[in-house]
Amino acid sequence: MQIEDDEVMEAMTEERTPDFLSEAQTAFPYLKDKELDIVYTPKPKETRFLEFYPPDEPGSPEMPRPKSLPMGRVGIEVFRPNVKPIDILGDYVSHYGVQADPELKKYYGQFRESLDPKMMQERYKYHRENFGETRPFEEWSESSGVPEIFRGYTFNQFGDNAAELYTPQQLMILDQVRKYLGIK
Repeated sequence: MQIEDDEVMEAMTEERTPDFLSEAQTAFPYLKDKELDIVYTPKPKETRFLEFYPPDEPGSPEMPRPKSLPMGRVGIEVFRPNVKPIDILGDYVSHYGVQADPELKKYYGQFRESLDPKMMQERYKYHRENFGETRPFEEWSESSGVPEIFRGYTFNQFGDNAAELYTPQQLMILDQVRKYLGIK
């Protein structure tokens, strides 16, 4: 019965969905020609704001891809109504654009190479202790760790003092990304 209730709730909320995609495309024209679908499924107890689904990702048994996000296209599931356009841009870029867009791929590679392995191990330990992370380090780093640190400054996710967490070389790379994407 829980599955049916969730499906009904998902269908009801889709009809009243804030237009996250149009808002993000208006704020960041970079997204205008991207094949991207967004569904809003409010989950008040969810600690995350978004879940990203690559074109070929069906999700997991615990977190299946919503039926309204067609396979073969990038999908983002939004859990909270206060998600901002820059959050949509950040998720798209850090999980997909850095692979699909040659310019972003170049910057992301430079950024990844600049990361201190010891710092990444410390972040991994923090995620294991505080967020219940169970994946092996390499898997976590590739799908969550590096994208998170890449987004922190670039998409204003680490607060006003975020620049203090990065080296001058990293800030130079991330500022180039911001300029390329039209982030002011």
